[in-house]
Amino acid sequence: MKPWTFSRKVSASIALTALAVAAVVSGFVYITFKHWTDSQETRLLDAKLKQFELQIGEVEFLPSLLKPGFGRGSGAAAVLKPDLSGFASDLDEGQVLQMLDSSGRVLAEVVEGEQEADAVGYKAEKELSLPIYGLVRLQLTDSGHSQGATAKKEVGRLLLMGLLLAAGMAIAAGGIVARSALKPIRSMIGEVRSIGTNSLSRRLHVPAAEDELQQLGETFNVFLHKLEVSFDQQRRFLADASHELKTPLAIIEGHTHMIQRWGKKSPEVLDESLVFMMDETRRMKELIAQLLLLAEAESQAADGGDETCNLRNTLNELLPQTVHVNPEVQLEYDGSPDGQEMLARIPGSASYQVLRNIVENALKYTPEGGSVTIRHHLADGQVILTVADTGIGISPEQLPHIFDRFYRTEASRSRTRGGSGLGLAIAKAIMERHGGSITIDSTQGQGTTVTLRFLGG
Repeated sequence: MKPWTFSRKVSASIALTALAVAAVVSGFVYITFKHWTDSQETRLLDAKLKQFELQIGEVEFLPSLLKPGFGRGSGAAAVLKPDLSGFASDLDEGQVLQMLDSSGRVLAEVVEGEQEADAVGYKAEKELSLPIYGLVRLQLTDSGHSQGATAKKEVGRLLLMGLLLAAGMAIAAGGIVARSALKPIRSMIGEVRSIGTNSLSRRLHVPAAEDELQQLGETFNVFLHKLEVSFDQQRRFLADASHELKTPLAIIEGHTHMIQRWGKKSPEVLDESLVFMMDETRRMKELIAQLLLLAEAESQAADGGDETCNLRNTLNELLPQTVHVNPEVQLEYDGSPDGQEMLARIPGSASYQVLRNIVENALKYTPEGGSVTIRHHLADGQVILTVADTGIGISPEQLPHIFDRFYRTEASRSRTRGGSGLGLAIAKAIMERHGGSITIDSTQGQGTTVTLRFLGG
């Protein structure tokens, strides 16, 4: 048995909906026609019975009522049998005219055609007073063989046949409509299957019509763009990480060969090589630690994300340690003059890591005699902290890439100045993980301002 695919479900839904609509319409037409037919038949019977009543009440009809015979009544009615055969020509197929006394006994009747037992479709009654018989009741019944009843049955059969035909057409139409509606989706599926890791730059063809398919195509194209950017960043990250690790490993390897060849005979070579090897080992440890910190910062926020800290306390702990990065630069921070706490929704250790990266960068790239100013205030439920320096600044071409991993501006390429190009990437990841943001405004040769926005605690 074939599986119920989405297209089959759509076809079945369309067919069942169309069939349900056809059944409702057919039922409504049939019930309406039946009600109209029944009311018409009842009115016709009433009119015909009224005509019989008028004829029976005429003097010329009296001999037919007093015709001798074995009657079914009592007294004179037992020897006088009413004769209603004169009305036979006025009856339709399946109609019965009866005269009943006050006790419900049939005094006379006339039947047109064959009459089935208990086959009464319509009925009309009239009461009148007659000589000898007293109060009697005329009753006219129709077994359902009239033209109206026959028409009702024919209409019912036609509607049933139409319903069966509609069911077939609904199934066919459902299949056609489903194939037509899902054709663009099948085309998209084919395009998606043809996109691999080496062809993420391709994009789906988006329909011109402004509908759900266009939204689906545009959404998937946005997803492909994000995936392409992520893959490019990962490739660049692996390449840069490999390059960063390759350099200290090459230095360590070179000094190892020097020790092997000359270190045993020359204490100076041995000491120099060991110093270089220890220095490069330290650099590798710091790089690996930063990579681990970046991976942790980019992961989903763990439980306890509502932890808060006082940024004022974080800065008071941090600044005495960072002031030695560049003692020739003036560091200005007045704390909180009004004593107000700067509570931010971020763990203290995370805020320390962010502020350390920002402040150290500001001090590191500010020339002698310059200044670094730290300010913070509360606004719209956020703690806004700015770190402004009078340093070398960043060029407009470099500014869009400043948060990329391992990216370093031309002024920071020197290994003596330190930095792996991960500090700002780590700071951005930590801020975004805790609902904050970081922006940088810079003018080359004039200075840089970093704005940190923390969620208020």
